Amino acid sequence: MQTDRRAFLQTTMGLVAGWSTTSPRAQTSPELKMLQFVVPTPPGSQPDVLARWLVDPMARRAKVPGSVVNRPGAAGAIAADAVLAADPSSGSLLLGGLDHVAYSHVNSNRRALDPLIDFVPVGAVNRDTWVIATAADQRASSLTALVQASRAGVPISYGTSGEGGTAHLLSVRLCKALGLEAQHVPYKDSYLPDLISGRIQFVLAPTPAVLPQIKGGRLRALAALTDERIGVLNAVPSIRELGWQDQVFYGGLFLFAPASLSAYQGRLNGWLVETLRQPEIVARYHEAAIEPTPLNVEETRQAITGRLRLLDAMRMAVLGRSR
Repeated sequence: MQTDRRAFLQTTMGLVAGWSTTSPRAQTSPELKMLQFVVPTPPGSQPDVLARWLVDPMARRAKVPGSVVNRPGAAGAIAADAVLAADPSSGSLLLGGLDHVAYSHVNSNRRALDPLIDFVPVGAVNRDTWVIATAADQRASSLTALVQASRAGVPISYGTSGEGGTAHLLSVRLCKALGLEAQHVPYKDSYLPDLISGRIQFVLAPTPAVLPQIKGGRLRALAALTDERIGVLNAVPSIRELGWQDQVFYGGLFLFAPASLSAYQGRLNGWLVETLRQPEIVARYHEAAIEPTPLNVEETRQAITGRLRLLDAMRMAVLGRSR
């Protein structure tokens, strides 16, 4: 009887061992034929610019070709779906904010994507500041003047890349704090032409997204959503010094891989960290008023978790719902 039991156990263990070596998790990871950054915003936007700075250095480390593909619209859902549906060998990664991942499907009444389950966090791309920008020839030359114009009955509107995104949440929060009546205008393509021409009166945007136009004299920054003034825009007051310290916000983008590329998580993170530490990349970031964030996988996971808590709270306060 003992012999039969031992034989049974040996046979069972052999079957389990044989099953585990052929399970999906143990299969050979897909060979990367390229590295493709999918961006949920139009060409020229901040995510697009950063993607084009980073993709070639990372692709060289991976020894494959690199490219950037723009899939704007639906608050990031189009880009997220494209990455999840892509052939793993295409090396498709999503470079965007958490609103492009965690909240993109919520707006269309679909199951919310989980950035830690549906996707694999590769790394943090940057930490950035945000500004309130308007057309350079706009009559309201200060945030106070913009509020006064609204109270005087002047129609005010602001643009974002979609309902429920970070820019939308920050804009609604700001309008409530200032008592500013303003109409939301969501854009699939760039809102910059309408902002510069005065068709919309202001936007809340990451500093790099509007810095060239501010330096070029086509836009004016009314305030920075920061504790202190930004070095490259030292004449622009911080929102804290204007008395609205509860409006301070620091953002940033992340790089996500689909779960099908989980075997590459460590390598992708290493390639990103090495790229972010390159002197030429650091210099470009500094000129754009953003900070490189060469975090490891666990640090990235913690950063995502903390940012999700903040955004969930903002969505609940502004929209009355979270994910």
